[in-house]
Amino acid sequence: MFEVVERRELAENIYLTRVKAPRIANSAKPGQFVIVRADKLGERTPLTIADYDASEGTVTLVTQALGVSTRKIVARE
Repeated sequence: MFEVVERRELAENIYLTRVKAPRIANSAKPGQFVIVRADKLGERTPLTIADYDASEGTVTLVTQALGVSTRKIVARE
């Protein structure tokens, strides 16, 4: 599991999540995405990398919570 550094609601059902993931942040390129699972048995959900900071080792994701999987993802602490 990766550590959630920041999570905030930008608008109704739209969340910004910053995750501590140094290896991903160091190799991220514009237009890439990550596969996220809410739990071990969860569905694999592709989310676009909205921003990344290699010096801090963080990746920023913006998620619209519509389905079961994305609701589980944004509910994680």
